[in-house]
Amino acid sequence: MHLDMLTISAASVTVTAVLGIVLVFTWAREHESVFVGWWGLALLLQSAGVVVAGAAAFQNDADLVTIGTAAMVLSDGIKWQSSRQFAGRSINAAWTLVGPVGFLLIAHSGYLQNFDDRLFVACTLSAIYNFAAAFELSHANGERLASRWPAVTLLIVSGFSFLSWLPLNLIKPMHEAFAVFTSSWFPTLILLTLLLRIALAFIVLSMAKERQELEQRVDALTDPLTGLPNRRALFEVADAIGQERGILGGSISVLIFDLDHFKQTNDRFGHAFGDGVLKLFATKAAEHLNGHSIVARLGGEEFAAILPGADPASAVASAEAVRRAFAKSAAFVDGLPLGATVSVGAASDLDLHSDLNALFRRADAALYVAKRGGRDRVEFLAPEDDAMFEPTAGMIRNAPPAPVAPPKPVAVFAEAKLRA
Repeated sequence: MHLDMLTISAASVTVTAVLGIVLVFTWAREHESVFVGWWGLALLLQSAGVVVAGAAAFQNDADLVTIGTAAMVLSDGIKWQSSRQFAGRSINAAWTLVGPVGFLLIAHSGYLQNFDDRLFVACTLSAIYNFAAAFELSHANGERLASRWPAVTLLIVSGFSFLSWLPLNLIKPMHEAFAVFTSSWFPTLILLTLLLRIALAFIVLSMAKERQELEQRVDALTDPLTGLPNRRALFEVADAIGQERGILGGSISVLIFDLDHFKQTNDRFGHAFGDGVLKLFATKAAEHLNGHSIVARLGGEEFAAILPGADPASAVASAEAVRRAFAKSAAFVDGLPLGATVSVGAASDLDLHSDLNALFRRADAALYVAKRGGRDRVEFLAPEDDAMFEPTAGMIRNAPPAPVAPPKPVAVFAEAKLRA
């Protein structure tokens, strides 16, 4: 079946332009993802390039065909740069222009004698840009986006589709731009490229939406002042770790921190200064606990940490490291003699089927002992000490309520986020 080139070109221009308008409108309305906006602009430029090149080919104007083709190459360069932006890398406008500007210079240098030669170079450049965009998205911050790998796959397929033009162009050359209207293979590849373009546009929207939802989930699990996980996040992770220990086993420890006399700090220096002290402690705790630990703010001046794999000795050593580092850094804050300190309660367990909620309660009881013992110290309670401290309302202030198991995807997400 022979495909009419004029019909295919009109469909390609219309559909591409509509996709570009939808993406740009979505970005302008929501202002959530520049990735979507840039991709939409690239599609609009792509459709404009097709119009210019198609009209010029009909008039057999080689120079104008070259300009339209350069615009299409530029659109692929913009897609590459938008992929870089989505992956958290800087946009480099100079590299975006290398392809189209280089194409124009080569086309007008006399080295490309006919339309086939110019098509060869343009297809190669577009393929390179598509492969580069696939590479960027494959390294997009390590996020677990379901649509990321389909996008990478489609970009790779798009790159190879451009390269497939090259042998066909050698087997059935066209020589002049006007010959595209009578070519037996050119309309088919235009249609296939359009289908890939449509699929990629929807995937781009899906990726942006997924990232937005992921960021919202992270915000819901993050303390806005310190940037640490919040109480909800900590206990969701505790639930996930508890399920994992039921299978894999291993020791685990819990630390609970309480900044000493923090109310007096707020009363004396103001709440803005107190917020700075909380952020200082969060920084020191994150610095002095290993990368497998999960540190969170429970609320107010209270913090907690889960230390997977930590035995009693290493848990106490970690708590002491945080206590000493904070005391040293908080001796003077913003030039003011603060002398802030922190009390720490620690608890550990090696039992395969131990209850993490009970471990938190024991760590909180240890914190109570540290407070009663003069503050600015670390206290550790072993399992056999539980009987000494019945869980009364006056003693155990931070013990979490009996947990309602969160949906597994949320717990897994929280664990992955907090371990990153």
